Amino acid sequence: MVTAVFLGLVGYFLGGVLPLPIIDGESRAFYAVLGILLGLLMFARFSSWVAHSVVTLATTAAVWLASEVAKQVSRATSRGLTLLPGARHEGNEPKFFGAYILDTSSIIDGRILEVAGAGFLLGLVLVPGFVLKELQQVADSSDAIKRARGRRGFEIIDHLKKIKGVKLDIWEGPLSQLHAGEAVDDALIALGKSIKGKIITCDFNLNRVAKLKGVTVLNINELSNALKALPVPGEKLKIKLVSEGKDRGQGVGYLGDGTMVVVKDAADSLGQDLEVEVTKVLQGPAGRMVFGKRVE
Repeated sequence: MVTAVFLGLVGYFLGGVLPLPIIDGESRAFYAVLGILLGLLMFARFSSWVAHSVVTLATTAAVWLASEVAKQVSRATSRGLTLLPGARHEGNEPKFFGAYILDTSSIIDGRILEVAGAGFLLGLVLVPGFVLKELQQVADSSDAIKRARGRRGFEIIDHLKKIKGVKLDIWEGPLSQLHAGEAVDDALIALGKSIKGKIITCDFNLNRVAKLKGVTVLNINELSNALKALPVPGEKLKIKLVSEGKDRGQGVGYLGDGTMVVVKDAADSLGQDLEVEVTKVLQGPAGRMVFGKRVE
């Protein structure tokens, strides 16, 4: 509209300024009207282009926004969440809060059965669907040892169901299946967060990552190390040396609980029972290690 008025004024002005004999008052009016008409025509085309551009941008933005909302809703639903006010999903019900969650390593290890049998594991214990699937893959392995461990894992689950005070459930609720490209450890951590559960594992890396992400972890190896009797310097032990140590002259043996004992200047006594005096005990991430010397 501003363009139309401007061109009308230009036409009127030029009609009065140009020194042409044919330009009179009527001609000036004609040029003014012509300028206004040209301005209106340009304004109409410009307005049409603006309107078309705005509609195109708005449509594109609406399609993109709808797509993003659909993705977020899909992800939330797959994670056991809901966007409806007041709605609750099975996975978030209080009866699942604080449950124990078994991973594949803890099942295959087998010591969890002894822990539960001794009364140290009471309450709800969950075995997620993706853990069962991973256990099935181990049981179907072409390696005979892995296959035996996998099958033993299923036996452990059956025995856990029969222990008094343990309520074992196969978790088929939210987060029970892996998404494309998702690792088992990531799914365990997500489930632990969702129900504020405690993951039971023998996996050192899962133990570290889960703790960093605020999920409670019960490591069976740490429990086992904590329960081992701790020898003290000066105490005498009797062990059988079975291999050489890393350093020259060292002999290595093991206590009944699996603790490694490194004996100085004992490599010549491999295969023999030897009385050893403890000199020091070290605690590392993999467990305790005892150092000693032979008793003369």
